[in-house]
Amino acid sequence: MLVKTVMMKSSVLTTVTSDTKLGEALKIMNDNNMASMPVIDGNEFKGAIEKSAIYEKYFECDNCNKEKFLVDNIVSDLIKTSIPVIGAYEEIENAVALLEKMNVSFVAVINKETNKFLGILTHKIVFKQFTELFGLNQGHRISVIAFDVPGQLSKLSNIVTENGGNIISLVVLNPESYLDNKEIIIRLNTDNITQTVEAIKSAGFKIND
Repeated sequence: MLVKTVMMKSSVLTTVTSDTKLGEALKIMNDNNMASMPVIDGNEFKGAIEKSAIYEKYFECDNCNKEKFLVDNIVSDLIKTSIPVIGAYEEIENAVALLEKMNVSFVAVINKETNKFLGILTHKIVFKQFTELFGLNQGHRISVIAFDVPGQLSKLSNIVTENGGNIISLVVLNPESYLDNKEIIIRLNTDNITQTVEAIKSAGFKIND
């Protein structure tokens, strides 16, 4: 799955520029219940401004006029530039690795040829996509243990179809507890779940209860 198919596009994002006043940026984040947001100058991604960074500097300002601090200082004074970027045509797995490794709230998506900012990918978006991939809370779930040999997926698919079922999602796992075997998680729509399970067992597969 490519990043561009699931990213939150720039056209629907709330952003600020490097010269936005800190007070204005803070208000935007508070009004929209945001912890951080992208900083964009023109079409170029510069980094992120985080609410926590503004508050930290604000409360550290013991000997200054705090309200004046929010007016006199701009986003570029506190910008976080270590936000990772990824190309729109890269695999979503690459973005997941960046989110985990860099411990950031989002990954910026850019056109790597023009450096144009295209959008962001967040933990929430990734979680939603993997939830849909696994078909959670949909249909019936069957965990099948199969030998790691060619043709097993096709065989299972045929059994489900022959028994009037429709596969919603199928995920193949390689658990260490099953040497030389694969665990195949199937979610399917069917009115004949008992019949389907018995047919799978009769074909030589083990159902993991």
